[in-house]
Amino acid sequence: MTTPIDHTDNAGTEPAGTEPVGTEPVGTEPVAAAAAAAAVDPDDLGRSGVRGERAEIGKPYVRWSRLSILVALLAAVGIWQGWRTLLLIGAVIVMIFFHELGHFVMARRADMKVTEFMIGFGPRIASFRRGDVEYGLKAIPAGAYVKIIGMANIEEVAPGDEDRTYRQKGYWQRMGVAVAGSAMHFIMALLLIGSSLVFIGLGDPSNWMVDNISPGSAAERAGVRLGDKVVEFGGVSVDSWAAMSAEARANPDRRVEVVVERDGENIPLEVQVTSRFAVVGLNGNEFQVFSGEEGEPIVSVRPLSGAASAGIVDGAQITSVNGRPVEKSADVVAALEDETLVPTTEVTFGQVDAQGAASESTVNFGSRVGVTKQVGFFGVGEERTIVKYSPIAAVPKSFEWFGEVAKASVVGVWNFFRPSNVWGFVERVFTTTPSGESTRDEPAPNRTQAERTMEDDANRMVSIVGAVGLGSQLTEDGLGPLLQFLALLNMAIGIFNLIPLPPFDGGHVLIGTYEKIRELLRRDGRRYLADYAKIMPVATGVVIIMAAIGLMAIYLDIADPVQI
Repeated sequence: MTTPIDHTDNAGTEPAGTEPVGTEPVGTEPVAAAAAAAAVDPDDLGRSGVRGERAEIGKPYVRWSRLSILVALLAAVGIWQGWRTLLLIGAVIVMIFFHELGHFVMARRADMKVTEFMIGFGPRIASFRRGDVEYGLKAIPAGAYVKIIGMANIEEVAPGDEDRTYRQKGYWQRMGVAVAGSAMHFIMALLLIGSSLVFIGLGDPSNWMVDNISPGSAAERAGVRLGDKVVEFGGVSVDSWAAMSAEARANPDRRVEVVVERDGENIPLEVQVTSRFAVVGLNGNEFQVFSGEEGEPIVSVRPLSGAASAGIVDGAQITSVNGRPVEKSADVVAALEDETLVPTTEVTFGQVDAQGAASESTVNFGSRVGVTKQVGFFGVGEERTIVKYSPIAAVPKSFEWFGEVAKASVVGVWNFFRPSNVWGFVERVFTTTPSGESTRDEPAPNRTQAERTMEDDANRMVSIVGAVGLGSQLTEDGLGPLLQFLALLNMAIGIFNLIPLPPFDGGHVLIGTYEKIRELLRRDGRRYLADYAKIMPVATGVVIIMAAIGLMAIYLDIADPVQI
């Protein structure tokens, strides 16, 4: 994930501390006064002029024009992507603001001179000055920055400001400034996840109940009811729907005892677990086929899926494949594997629904069609019970979540930058078409394809564009998932900024610590300043590499966005 955050924006082009301290002639000719004013107030392009009358193109309309363009772009995003995307953009800007606020507060606390606190990059839209600091809004809302003078030994500042530079402050003061941005993200993450636990709650995997039953399935025939909870399957205790599903998949065509919890009582049921397989292609148009009581092939299909849209009916019995009559599930498999019967990937299925109505539906499976291995099928879905925490109980739970996510985030960042994974990411970018079409040539069920995609996405860099898209998807599931996502995003940004390379915040920590170690080794009490003339090539290389990764991530997030 890439978030352009720069605390030294324009360093070198707009040197801080340029006030002509002790050199400005007081009460001299207007020309001299104008020159002095221009020197302390250059415009965005570095041009000079009298303060308030300098030669900006189109002034005073230029800044209103920039603001109008920004508002128009945001309005266009809102119309194109919806209010949820605007909400996420606003949330990201707030996060970045608090990141920079952390740097700003710690710098002022250490009596460092801050000259700018800007939201955005590029030309100014609006700004005002209070004391030494210019606060403002710039035209490109892709980040923010706080400008502190004297971040590097090669930066020139006025002699009177030297004591207020970053480089002249003590080690712990510099460390406080460097880590303050990430610390703000961690605090926001804890507050968000704590609020989610208290006001929204979390779904408990072990506290679930049956919320749907497939028509004609083993569960329906055995007498399972909505609201039941399966606590034992085939003699094995199960504490979650996932554990129950695993037991069902492992026992195709077997009679087992299932114990369900209903109204506080455990009720044993005899179940003939059926077998099932999936008819799959390369375009996601798939449906399940399971054996009925007499072995007849029964359809299980998700509503609104491609197969359902093509006319495949949930609970219907398949009676033919491309005109060949079928009576058992095995007949369907044999027909689909017969290339003389199924020469193309468009297959016509005859079916009879639960009311006895017969119909035919033709499904296009893309460039290939196939069937998966048969596994056991029980036929129930789950609904997890939401558990809310008290404020006191939410505190340790939030820190527990914080530790787990922090560990996972560090491992994720470390894994991404392994050479093999970076190469895999680059290869994926260059093999993904703008439409996001899959290049895989083996048919697989949606779950398998989703698992493959999750494996690929596990080591994938997500740009701020992708993050906004993910958050926008989660807003459809309610406030709870959105708060959890924003907490995760804060953790990711905070940890990413601690990468120990310049110009990241972690780079400043590394350089400051290196300087401290050199001072301790020198044992003469003198300050040691790292030579930024040697560090700058490294920082430039990091910026180029991260910019390239960021652009590739943005392309992938547009062409093949992460789906949840």
